[in-house]
Parts: sequence; C-alpha cells; structure tokens
Amino acid sequence: MENIFLLLALFATIKSLFMTVLLPNKWYRLGFGVLLGVFIFLSHDYVMDFNKLQVQHLLSTQSSLLDISLIVMIDSLLSLYFCFARIKNPDPDNKQKRYTKILRYIPSLLVFPSLFYLHIHLLFSFAGIDFMYITSGFAVFIVSVFIISSLFMRRVFGEKEILIELSLLLTLMLFLITVCSYVFHPSATLYTYSMPVNWLECITTSGLLLVTMFAGYLFTYIKKIIKHKN
Repeated sequence: MENIFLLLALFATIKSLFMTVLLPNKWYRLGFGVLLGVFIFLSHDYVMDFNKLQVQHLLSTQSSLLDISLIVMIDSLLSLYFCFARIKNPDPDNKQKRYTKILRYIPSLLVFPSLFYLHIHLLFSFAGIDFMYITSGFAVFIVSVFIISSLFMRRVFGEKEILIELSLLLTLMLFLITVCSYVFHPSATLYTYSMPVNWLECITTSGLLLVTMFAGYLFTYIKKIIKHKN
C-alpha cells in the first residue's frame, strides 16, 4: 500500500500543478505557490510527531481507504467543474457564467494532504539529514516548481486545452486507483462456502417467471385484438 499512496500523492501534486497553471490571474498563481511553501513549513512540527509505520497502518485500513475515496471523489468533482469553467469563455452578461467564474479560481485542494504525505516520506527516507534541512529544501523545491511552471508552462504548451486534458486524465487516474485500492483491499474480500443447490426452488422460480412473461404477452395480445375490433 505504501507505493500506492506514494503514487497517489505524486499524481495529485502533478495534477494540482497543471490546475494551478490554468488559474486566470498570474499573481493568484504565484500566491498559491508561496502558500504551499508556507504550508510545508507550518506542518513541520506535525510531521515530526508521526511515525511512518504508524501512518502506513492508519491509511491501510478499510475505513481510511473509504474516507480517502470520498475525499478524492469530491476533489474530482471540483476538478471537473474547474476544467469545465476554464473551457468556457467568461461572459459578464450571463448569470450562469458569473457562477462558473468562481470555479475558475478554485485550485486542487488535494495537494495539501499529498504534500503532507510526501513530507513524511522524505523525512524517513533521508534519516541521516537534519529534518529542518529536508523541510526547507522540500518547501523551496515545491515553491520553485509551481512558480516557474506558472510563469512558463503556458508558453511551452501553447494552448490551455492540453493542460485541461492532462488535468482530466490525472483526475480519472486518481479516482480509478483510489477505487481499486478500496475494492481490492483484503478486508473487502468476501469468502463464501459451498452449499447444496436447491433444484426445486430453482425450477419453481424459473416456472413462475415464464408464467408471468406468458401472462403479460397474452394480456398484450388480447388488448390489441380488442382495439382492432373497436
């Protein structure tokens, strides 16, 4: 499960990066990138209180996977509305377009728990390095990537439709991986036991079904004859 959670966190961060680039205002994009760096610094003390094995055990339970699936589903819906709002051109004379204008400024909020999990993973992956150095380097890296991407990624791709398609594909992948993780969880497996087949009940049920179908056909046929005579 550790690799699955790491993959989810990476996909969620990349998807948030694409959605941040799609935000309309340049200063809003830069501000959001700085906010992520501030979040990493503020979460340093909380990350220090966690144990990696404890986190893995907590997230691997079926109830936790159900909560994660719900969060991913809500984020997927917001991402779909965001992409829909970005495809449409803003029109101030249309009330519906005014409502969708708000959605154009909603980034992917799944990036915050994803960065928190990546932060924990980095601290325990580089155990010999000072934790504050890791936090500082991680924060600087995230802020730099988001700011540079916000300034230059649009020029690289040229059209926003490509970024929207990539965001939608990552949203779909996140949803499918989360659902599969929950469905194929060992505690969700049903173990059945063999029992003798009651052939009398099967024949009775099948006969009752055939009689009902024949009665319906007969009723429809008689009704057509009566209408034809009238």
